Amino acid sequence: MLVTLVFALLPIVVTIGLGILAGKVGDFDSHDSQQLTRLVLRYALPMSIFAGILKTPRKVIIADIPLVVWILVGMIGAYFVFWLVMRASKVERPVAILRSMSLAAPSVPFIGSAVLPLLFAESVAAIDIGISSLLMNVILVPVVFWQMSLVKGENDSLGRRVLRTLKQPLVFSALLAFILALCGCQLPKLLVPTFTTLGQSAGGLAMFATGIILFSHELKLTKQIAVNVFCRNLLVPLVIWGLMLVFKVPTELVKVVVVTLAIPTAAIPTILAIRYRVNETEIAATQFYSTVFAIVTMAFFMLMVKF
Repeated sequence: MLVTLVFALLPIVVTIGLGILAGKVGDFDSHDSQQLTRLVLRYALPMSIFAGILKTPRKVIIADIPLVVWILVGMIGAYFVFWLVMRASKVERPVAILRSMSLAAPSVPFIGSAVLPLLFAESVAAIDIGISSLLMNVILVPVVFWQMSLVKGENDSLGRRVLRTLKQPLVFSALLAFILALCGCQLPKLLVPTFTTLGQSAGGLAMFATGIILFSHELKLTKQIAVNVFCRNLLVPLVIWGLMLVFKVPTELVKVVVVTLAIPTAAIPTILAIRYRVNETEIAATQFYSTVFAIVTMAFFMLMVKF
């Protein structure tokens, strides 16, 4: 199982490392990372998300309500708890938003797709990945865009804020695909390459841009980054595990939820941090170290829930 984890996480570490190397030899700089991030946010990632959601059958979306509830609590619930704590601690609003996202959002579509099918039945893994991706892209991402619009335009009307959020390609593509999927529409196999040709590059480009940002600054494991990694890799899955034990949730569901929430942080917080120029170094380093330490922390949770 440890070998599986290593090879699932290795592509992320190597791609970020290549970004650091590219910055070191002068092929790319922080301005280039902004351009790569724009490509990911406006084109590659929306295409990938649209295809991913529209490939998810409607029965998968509505099949497992308990799993939806617990992933919702562990992801969306964790986001709002972290955000409230940071706001109470007087952390600046944009920093609180993106830091909370990095602590709450596991990289289920990328790392989960590599690890979960090896641990659970194919149908269980597919439902878990589909539900987790939907909750992140249909709820968490629009919430973050909404909050960032509040930070950028305090005097805008409610209608303009909603419109601005919906016009974000990432939000629009996810919501449209979700509505179509609920209506029973599915993406024909012949059309899948139309969206995935560019969409498949989203993860790699995002991680490469992360490496460039990390080179532009110093890759240090600061106290704040250590706290971030602890919260993402250990605290969130531990708290949810404890809650599930209190509510006497069936063991098989506990395994799925705990391992899913133990997955290291997603790339989207780093993409948005680069896009908005908010704490890029901290968020990027959190993603890097969260991925590196996940080899140990995910193995710990797999052992504790008795795989």
